[in-house]
Amino acid sequence: MRAQDFIADETMRAMDDLILTVTKMPEGKSDWSPLDLGRDARDQVAECALIGASMVDVIRDRKMPEFTPEFMEQYETMKAGLGLEEAVGMLREKTREVCELIREFPDSDLGSEITFWGPDPWKMVRVLNYHNSNVSYHTGQVNYIQTLYGDTEMG
Repeated sequence: MRAQDFIADETMRAMDDLILTVTKMPEGKSDWSPLDLGRDARDQVAECALIGASMVDVIRDRKMPEFTPEFMEQYETMKAGLGLEEAVGMLREKTREVCELIREFPDSDLGSEITFWGPDPWKMVRVLNYHNSNVSYHTGQVNYIQTLYGDTEMG
């Protein structure tokens, strides 16, 4: 099995896990915020959808966007404007696009590097796995939110 196929399969699994987790929440809980301070589950899914959309460009162009104040303001506005159903739909669509690009990514370029997060360059194989990692992290965040409102069934 190629690394790209494994990463794409795991990314799709992570997406399915997040969607299952957030859609099993009781009515009204996806926008519940711990202490009215933390991020709600809808916001977490919206972030994953928008990051997935940006990862399409990152993988295709092998370049991160510039995080200007204008870019971040637009991102926050878009994130706030996504309802849960819309965010889930966008997450599905963009994750599929990301996974297509991952599967098509040439073996010979897995070791190439780009500037990504932080001061050190990232190998493209690590960049290809970023959406999987990010979605998995946010699934954990949603699971934690569930425990804060009393859902300890975890299934």
